[in-house]
Amino acid sequence: MRKANLRRILRLFRPYRLKLGAVSALIVLSAILGAVSPFLLVEVFDVAIPEQREGLLSVLVAGMIAIAILTGALGVVQTLLSNQVGQRVMHDMRASVYRHLQRLSLAFFTRTRTGEVQSRIANDIGGIENVVTSTATSVLANVTTVLATIVAMLLLDWRLAAFALALLPLFVYLTKRVGEQRKRVTAARQASLADVSSIVQESLSVSGILLGKTMGRTDDLAER
Repeated sequence: MRKANLRRILRLFRPYRLKLGAVSALIVLSAILGAVSPFLLVEVFDVAIPEQREGLLSVLVAGMIAIAILTGALGVVQTLLSNQVGQRVMHDMRASVYRHLQRLSLAFFTRTRTGEVQSRIANDIGGIENVVTSTATSVLANVTTVLATIVAMLLLDWRLAAFALALLPLFVYLTKRVGEQRKRVTAARQASLADVSSIVQESLSVSGILLGKTMGRTDDLAER
């Protein structure tokens, strides 16, 4: 099932592969630029300042400032492109779910609450908005940054790099445990949102509000 879902997800992103390629290229470029700054800083403290070479110091500092500005500009463009792709994928997904619901039999709608169906289109798809707009690119950016940083650390000092990487499995384990808990919490939250949508749809429709007022159940419905 997971492989099947992965193929379905990849099909959603296929029409936007050019923009995704541009986003990936910007992420890799930003990671490479970020890994250059430590080498410039080493030159500042090891060469420019001890040897009092003001010209070299100015060039190195200007280089670090330029890298920071360029990285920020690349981040803006990357965020713009990733959000454009994410919002279009969200639209395609909602339209696909709506078309699928239209093809279902009447028996499905007799068994399923209308509010729950609405919640699947609004809340469930809305719940993955951050994934397709920011989380996916953040994962790629973090992986790229980690790889570039590891290479830079090994080139600067392999002993400090080994010490830092020795702590990595602990943080990976803790992050995995937290992710599992958040997955369960998110599933429970989406189920609660479906219940809320169903209650609101049932009680605030014309027939529902008339029935509630006639039977004097407004307080009961609010408590529910």
